[in-house]
Amino acid sequence: MSHFKFIKDLIKNSLYCSISTITKDGLPHSSPIGSVYVENEKQGYFIEMFTKGFVNQSGNKACILAVNTSLLFWLKSLIFGQFKTPPGVRLLVTLGDRREISDIERNRFHKRVRPFRKLKGHKLMWSNANYVRPFSIDKVIPVSIGKMTKHLES
Repeated sequence: MSHFKFIKDLIKNSLYCSISTITKDGLPHSSPIGSVYVENEKQGYFIEMFTKGFVNQSGNKACILAVNTSLLFWLKSLIFGQFKTPPGVRLLVTLGDRREISDIERNRFHKRVRPFRKLKGHKLMWSNANYVRPFSIDKVIPVSIGKMTKHLES
């Protein structure tokens, strides 16, 4: 499986990702991001809604962490004592400038959250998807969990 397909599937099947940056005060800041999309091996974007810390960030470097949140994946791995694939990945990225969301990106996002459209929280959380933040992927670092991922390390 290619890195791109693995990363794309991992992000697609994660409940959320987190993105970490450094503030202008030199402090770490992490935000949950439920809408990360990778378009190819070198670039992607995320819907920027709950990322107030980005206003005060220092520089344009960030780390996006995606973890497989499937209970079945974790249960199988614990039973067999090893992971078949890395349980997560860190994407070291360079952030682009925030821009307005395109119609294609908005439709992709609405398709993702559509199953929840009749719930009260749907409108409260996802009605303001107006901006995206593009990023370029500088480095991919699989999450290592000791002996359970040792066989995956090269």
